[in-house]
Amino acid sequence: MTQVTIPVSDSILTSLNMKAEEIVLSMRKEFALKSFSDEKLTLVQAANFCGVNVYDFISTASKAGIPIIDYSIEDVDRELVLLNGNY
Repeated sequence: MTQVTIPVSDSILTSLNMKAEEIVLSMRKEFALKSFSDEKLTLVQAANFCGVNVYDFISTASKAGIPIIDYSIEDVDRELVLLNGNY
């Protein structure tokens, strides 16, 4: 496993009023949400990256306004046609 190190000054930690561990968790969550939204990570990959289960990640994504299922009206119409046997 590769590790990434990001130096953060004490003044930044003080300004943010956060511990280093809190910043790591926040950055992981934001990166996972962005990567999932950009379709670079799957739902499971994004949840794993955050260190949470899939259901918690779905909740986090929902709160961030990121759809879990990206189904267009055209996709739904196509599915309905197939379900009704009107190939």
